[in-house]
Amino acid sequence: MATACGGQDAEPGSPLDVAEAGERVAAHIQDAVEALPGEVELEEVGNGRVSAACDTDPLITVSEAYWLRGLPEEDNEENVDLLVEHWEEDGFTVTDDLRPDDVFVTAVNDEDGFTMSVAMSKQGGLSIDATSPCIHPSGTD
Repeated sequence: MATACGGQDAEPGSPLDVAEAGERVAAHIQDAVEALPGEVELEEVGNGRVSAACDTDPLITVSEAYWLRGLPEEDNEENVDLLVEHWEEDGFTVTDDLRPDDVFVTAVNDEDGFTMSVAMSKQGGLSIDATSPCIHPSGTD
């Protein structure tokens, strides 16, 4: 789910450091979850906040992924629609939408370059994730 920076002399996509990017990832997820109805619990997918290498060392991305618990599976389509609508109203551009074949939508924030996705597992659970653009671990500010 991480995005990679291309080219040998790639510049960071954001001036944030690891901690700041992690805070922004968490804020984007929390903001999106607030657009959903009812009590939604976030359950970590994997190891919580993770960093991944970009194509150009030492640049990395920071991401978090969660299962969205407490949402009825029969409302998955409607809840994905709510997230997409929220993202579009909040300055994101949808870059991938594999519906109706697969429930998987990715959107990029036009201002900060962070990416968010929502997906449905084969078992019917929804997950949400957010990933920073490539950053330098200690930031560039």
